[in-house]
Amino acid sequence: MPSTARTALAHRTRPTTLTRRVVGTPAEVAAALTVLRESGRLMFADRPHQHADGRVTVTVRFLDTTRTTPPPVRQLRHGRVIAATAITTTALGTLAGIGYLATQVAHTVQRNAPAIVGVALVLLVLAVLLLRRKATCDGLHCSGCQH
Repeated sequence: MPSTARTALAHRTRPTTLTRRVVGTPAEVAAALTVLRESGRLMFADRPHQHADGRVTVTVRFLDTTRTTPPPVRQLRHGRVIAATAITTTALGTLAGIGYLATQVAHTVQRNAPAIVGVALVLLVLAVLLLRRKATCDGLHCSGCQH
């Protein structure tokens, strides 16, 4: 059994039994008995006693539930909710930031594509020229072979 249920049950008190005499007209007494019976609190009712003036007296025993019990103690789970919200917000913020940066890079590449292609071609030509250069002379006179 969870600790919250034990704590909540520890604060509850048992209802006490009250014995009272109900006096009134037969209709009033019958209504009072009906209310007690339908609420499930009626434990005992004796036979009605008729008075000379038309009133009726009935002795009843019922459970007294008018005392309020304190509300059950509940453990609040705000910490878990706050942690889950923080994690979700951080993850969504990170994804939004990555998406924004990817969009900016894509737009920059689109705007500067001709310049990027030009630089790439220049680098490619330089790489081809440097790789074709040999240490021996092919019969062309150049300043590097000294002949």
